Amino acid sequence: MVTDIAAQVTNRTGIKVFPRDVLRVVGALGTTDNFWRVASLVRLPFNAVAEILNSLTEAGVVVVEAGSLRLSPAGHAWVEEARIEAPFVARCRSCGGRGLDLGPFQELLAWLHEIGRLRPAPIKEFDQGYVTPESTVARVALLAARGDLADKELLVLGDDDLVSLAAAFTRRPKRVVVLEVDPRLTRFIEEAARAYDLAVEVLEQDIRARWPEHLLRRFDTFLTDPPETLEGLDVFLGRGLASLKGPRCAGYFGLTFTECSLEKWQLLQRRLTGRFGVVITDIIADFNEYVNWDYLLDSVRKDLGFVQVPPAGNWYRSAMYRVEVVESVAGHTDSASDAELYVDREALVYTGRLV
Repeated sequence: MVTDIAAQVTNRTGIKVFPRDVLRVVGALGTTDNFWRVASLVRLPFNAVAEILNSLTEAGVVVVEAGSLRLSPAGHAWVEEARIEAPFVARCRSCGGRGLDLGPFQELLAWLHEIGRLRPAPIKEFDQGYVTPESTVARVALLAARGDLADKELLVLGDDDLVSLAAAFTRRPKRVVVLEVDPRLTRFIEEAARAYDLAVEVLEQDIRARWPEHLLRRFDTFLTDPPETLEGLDVFLGRGLASLKGPRCAGYFGLTFTECSLEKWQLLQRRLTGRFGVVITDIIADFNEYVNWDYLLDSVRKDLGFVQVPPAGNWYRSAMYRVEVVESVAGHTDSASDAELYVDREALVYTGRLV
């Protein structure tokens, strides 16, 4: 049955699914009845998780009641017979699994909680969804720990997470430049920088346009939270890398399992170490925790009742990548006007016909 379900889901979604993936989803139902929590635990693309659960429902293994998921009597018997275990969550309660001490940054954390309440709400047009203040502070702490903050010139590509303000608040960087296309956010960041005397330069720059000369090879560190189509990753990371000065400069970005299959992770890693010429120094799982955004249920598939149930707490997380230039770096500077940045079969918002 597991092999048949995996093949069926692969055929319906166009996403590679294997028997072990199906077993992970079944195991997760031992810990929660909420679809979004299952999606957070199993490290599979959203659309694959939804379709696996749909297929398990069709097979009589899972029952849906008022949007909640549970194993049927036949499902329970199968789990016991096959000895399918629930996921074991062993995340450190002190550091959230990041391996960082945020103690020295408590003033920054309190300030981010204060100004974050005034930030513009995320909108679908720009694929927005911001992280918790703790996640933003952890990014700054990681930069400091890796030597990429103090006396460095920082470039932030897109900033609904307010990492540019957080970095400037420490007074450690030499320069902080943020590129943002949403005029609501550019105004907010500019006003906050003026109000708190923070040295943040805000530039409106279309990421698709040819990368301008004044941004090439000017920065020590870049940060971005890119969209996760291959073209989106290529453009955002390529722009960031083209902006670095040279050897031992670094870039930081988040990457999920929810919108990125392992096959896409593999392709990206090959591009990073091959075409772009950087080394991956860090991948910290579940580093970034995102606050639930208002347009979530309106943007995802509506044919499955268990998907149209609000998440039980924050569920969307991404790993934090750090990459470093070894000798030379090849970025992406050409126009990307035709690039599909936001939507592919693995995207949350993908609503194409399932075959």
